[in-house]
Amino acid sequence: MICDLVVRDGVVVTLDGDGSVHTPGDLAISDGRITAIGQALDVDAARSLDASGCAVIPGFVNSHMHECLERGVFEDLPFMTWLHDFALPKDRAYEPRHMRAAALLAQAEMIANGTTSFIDIFRFPEVAAEVAVQSGLRATFSPQVIDEPVGPGESLDSNTAFVDRWHGRDPLVRAWFGPHALYTCAEATFRRMRELADHYGVGIHTHLAESAAETALVAERTGGLTPAGWLDRLVGLGHGVIGAHCVELTDDDLSLIAGSGLGVAHCPTSNAKLGNGVARITELLDAGAVVGLGTDSNMTNNDLDPFEEMRVAALCQKQARRDPTALPAEQVLRLATIGGAQVLGLDSDVGSLEVGKAADLAVVDLGAVHLHPLFTERGGNVIEQLVWAARGSDVRHTVVAGRVLMEDRVLATIDADEVIDLADREARDLLTKAGVLGHVIGPPPA
Repeated sequence: MICDLVVRDGVVVTLDGDGSVHTPGDLAISDGRITAIGQALDVDAARSLDASGCAVIPGFVNSHMHECLERGVFEDLPFMTWLHDFALPKDRAYEPRHMRAAALLAQAEMIANGTTSFIDIFRFPEVAAEVAVQSGLRATFSPQVIDEPVGPGESLDSNTAFVDRWHGRDPLVRAWFGPHALYTCAEATFRRMRELADHYGVGIHTHLAESAAETALVAERTGGLTPAGWLDRLVGLGHGVIGAHCVELTDDDLSLIAGSGLGVAHCPTSNAKLGNGVARITELLDAGAVVGLGTDSNMTNNDLDPFEEMRVAALCQKQARRDPTALPAEQVLRLATIGGAQVLGLDSDVGSLEVGKAADLAVVDLGAVHLHPLFTERGGNVIEQLVWAARGSDVRHTVVAGRVLMEDRVLATIDADEVIDLADREARDLLTKAGVLGHVIGPPPA
């Protein structure tokens, strides 16, 4: 058999229906799709990737994030202080040049840690989408629309124009609608977005029930409705709608979400860092909800490492429920891969390694000392080590649609050194224009 690419001699963790593990295993790829999985495949490949001593897993799917430049600059603040005094002012100062640097920074980091699909909700989507075309990642952009206050976000008109220009333009880039939240967008905006999303056949991505403050604001404005209940009245909770965070849920909300098919983007590190509590993820899963993992932004995380997100997700559930069996390793790995793909409506194409699916995968080096002892026969403890001990820096190769985006830790589509210089320069310019650089570096000397 002739193929374009073969990944040789890895422990292939398919995460398909039966979660099978091939030890050792090869994976053959042609025309961007997986054509065979098995031991010692008899193939003649134009290119080969060495996966010996590695796990070959589905690429991670980041189901909620913002491509930002503000890593490590607004720390240890109350949520609403962080939002109104720092986050929104710097959002207002954003220009396309800053967005390009942010997109390059975020996408380089995601490639480096084995993320192959993501959904972004932020500013200047045209610029970020062009970066995605360059990087080769599978990307969905939902421009962050903010009606009130005016200035720090996109508008309904600009969001619609982006969808109109980019819908169907590139096979790996999708354009969605992105109302920021129920407390920053008008009722009419949500209702119009529902109409437009139906017209274009695209999705809606928003923050939902992230904090107690949001819950109180929504209840005050709606006569007692919860955020989930209000969003359901405005756009309908269902497939093609993503609610990020979903921390503040009542029992009725749980039933509503599970029964509707709403995609829940769980961001445990961001929730913890901003003091917004622990989402009821095990209960959502038990009820049959669709759940994936998201990192949120580098401003609230502070990295985009899916391995860290898996670990924090499991720890938070075990601690909150006082149950060490909550969210076991294989289940949390599925949230980070096929679960995220389901949230984004991509699960027929990505999220597991199966013949016929797109060749989106990560090859994780299992040779580091922190990943041993390692047992690979009959699956061994490979999944447990991936979830509890691996790091983004353990990823050796990243492939999207059969295209190698990183080989042997070297990025192929983005120059990492140039991105670092650009990000530092543009972040300084952004924070200066926002009037908040002094908060980060302190006042000038007397």
